[in-house]
Amino acid sequence: MIDAKHLGRRYGPFRYVVGLEEIRDFAVVLAGGIPGRVFAGAPTEAPHPWFVDEAAARASRHGGIIAPPTFCVRFAMQPFALACADPALGIDLVKVLHGEQAFEFGDVVRPGDVLETTGEIADIRQKAGMDFLTVKTATSNQRGKTVVAGTWKAVVLS
Repeated sequence: MIDAKHLGRRYGPFRYVVGLEEIRDFAVVLAGGIPGRVFAGAPTEAPHPWFVDEAAARASRHGGIIAPPTFCVRFAMQPFALACADPALGIDLVKVLHGEQAFEFGDVVRPGDVLETTGEIADIRQKAGMDFLTVKTATSNQRGKTVVAGTWKAVVLS
């Protein structure tokens, strides 16, 4: 059982610098392709041009390449992952199931952004012999603007 004394436990801040090729590779994977410059596989559908095509992205309302919204799992998940692996909580990782995740999006993520993510254990519950762990995260960019707030839930089987 996860002890409720860990409620409010914080993780971070974690720094992440966004790379242009990371965004492009992520977009290719979302479209069903294999990223890379050596053994790449064409996607089954075209990635959104704002994520991969500099000319199309420049002509958009964003004025340049932006990351797909779900790119946030690359950086915003770290506090959740560390909470699940935190020895102080005593969680057996073999018994962890990803419960759910939800995001509230703010400013777009761009190549070169320097992001900072923090997280906090927001809820610990027990039900039917299982633990339910909720971690809330917040990520802001170098301009102090929120890019994403996340809620991450894990189910720990007994």
